[in-house]
Amino acid sequence: MQAFAGGITSAELREGVASARFMPETRTDYRPAVCRFEDDLFAEFAAGHEILTYPASVKLIGTLFAAVGRPAPTLQLVPGFDDPKIGGYADVANHTIKIEDGYLYRFLILHECAHILVPADRKHGAAFTYVLQLLYRAFIGIPEATMRHYLERHGLPSLTELPAVDPLPIAV
Repeated sequence: MQAFAGGITSAELREGVASARFMPETRTDYRPAVCRFEDDLFAEFAAGHEILTYPASVKLIGTLFAAVGRPAPTLQLVPGFDDPKIGGYADVANHTIKIEDGYLYRFLILHECAHILVPADRKHGAAFTYVLQLLYRAFIGIPEATMRHYLERHGLPSLTELPAVDPLPIAV
């Protein structure tokens, strides 16, 4: 069982993503709050703003999706988006992450991966923020208490507990 930053295991990531799919949908669009949350969080944790090479980005995506037992999406660099505030887009229908050339920030790659993992939560609600914070903890190394603090500071759903994982699953 692979362990990531903060001791988070692949089994916990897999169970966390699976359980997030059952979280209730929200009527509130949390996108502006998520943007403020990320700006604030990565002002303190600069590793989120690390720009990766294309091969390193593909490797990160592959590692993440292998950990949750799902096929990795394609990463496509694009010249830009109509809205200058957007640097990336999760094209769920085509299982593709599109990121503006020059914007392969670690946090942005993980953000778009969260969209692919919980596609039903288009409003950045509880399922999305739960998966997002798991990814930031596992692949950037942000401590759980710090993550919860920043989520609460920005009025976002702040569930951060790791899921219970059966240490000895038995095949029947």
